[in-house]
Amino acid sequence: MDYKEKETLGQAVKAWREDHHYRMGDAAKVAKIPYASFQRIEYDQGNPRIKNLALIARALDMSTDEVIARWFNDDDDKQKDQ
Repeated sequence: MDYKEKETLGQAVKAWREDHHYRMGDAAKVAKIPYASFQRIEYDQGNPRIKNLALIARALDMSTDEVIARWFNDDDDKQKDQ
C-alpha cells in the first residue's frame, strides 16, 4: 500500500499497522518508539519529535523529508491567508 495516499500521518500510520496486523503496542516496538508517542502519532495529536518522525518514516518506507513535505507542509495554510 502507498501510505502517501492517506490524508493525515495518523491515517497512514494506522493503515501501516493494520496492513501488518500489528496491535498498537507491537507496532510501536517495531517502529522503535514509545507506545505513548506512537499512539499520539496515530491519533494525530500534536507534533511528533523529529527522532520519532524519522522512525515512523522508516516504518512507512519513506524518507523523513517525504513525511515532512507530505504531512507537515503549511503552504496550503499560507495560500488561504493571502
